[in-house]
Amino acid sequence: MAAAAAAAVSGTRFKKSICDGIIPESASLVEAFRQVKRAGFDGYEITMGVKLNLDTPPGELKSIAAAARDNGVTIVTISVSRPFSKCPLNDPDPAVRAQGVDVIKKSIDIAHALNSGTILLVPSRVGSGPQLTHRYEDTWKLTGEELRKTISYAAQAKVILTLENVWNKFLLSPLEMRAFVDQFHSPWLQAHFDIGNILQYGYPQDWILTLGPRIKRMHIKDFRLRTNQFVPPMEGDVDWKAVVDALIKIDYRGWLSPEYGYDAKDPDQINRLSAVVDRIYALAG
Repeated sequence: MAAAAAAAVSGTRFKKSICDGIIPESASLVEAFRQVKRAGFDGYEITMGVKLNLDTPPGELKSIAAAARDNGVTIVTISVSRPFSKCPLNDPDPAVRAQGVDVIKKSIDIAHALNSGTILLVPSRVGSGPQLTHRYEDTWKLTGEELRKTISYAAQAKVILTLENVWNKFLLSPLEMRAFVDQFHSPWLQAHFDIGNILQYGYPQDWILTLGPRIKRMHIKDFRLRTNQFVPPMEGDVDWKAVVDALIKIDYRGWLSPEYGYDAKDPDQINRLSAVVDRIYALAG
């Protein structure tokens, strides 16, 4: 009954999915599909490097796709941020950047095999903490040049490359993110927007209105500014009504995926998360 009620709420406007961090790493993908479906989620985001790798054989990919279909789950996104840790697109070494392009193309092939419409990319970092590693202007230029080498490949596979806003010291305003995406003039390179990640340097409702139809996937997270930490949805400083109003204004009707880690001490975690996501969805009226 709970899953049916959840599906009814999410089906009014938004599509309800969840990121794979909520499932223990010991569980197989088949079991993960079953768990998220029982909790009322129709979609699942898979992180490369956990239960799926760049060298996962075609036969196994076919089995994964079949298991998702049999359980009524759509694989909404393949996150490939982890493989980029060793080959960012703004590395000064052309050979390293070429490896990054190869990672994107292999990830596109995997997403296509799994009937997933998008891959999530965090292609470059300007720095980490107090350490500047790559100049901002160089990052913009090199990342753009390398991404251009992948767009036609993505178009052929009908897989959208979506860039996520994370704490990578890059694309720090909605105007920058919009300009960076628009320079490619392609429907195959768009945005993956994380609501909670923005709170340290912006406001999600503002970003949503600025990025508009460029947003193809979304992460649901909340953030508490006074303690500088992520918290469960509706327990932080995100103005959820303003966020939902902004989504309605841009006519977003796609997947929204809560992104939280598994807590072994909380056996009801996924069901409680499902319920609070329904409360957010219900703000759409």
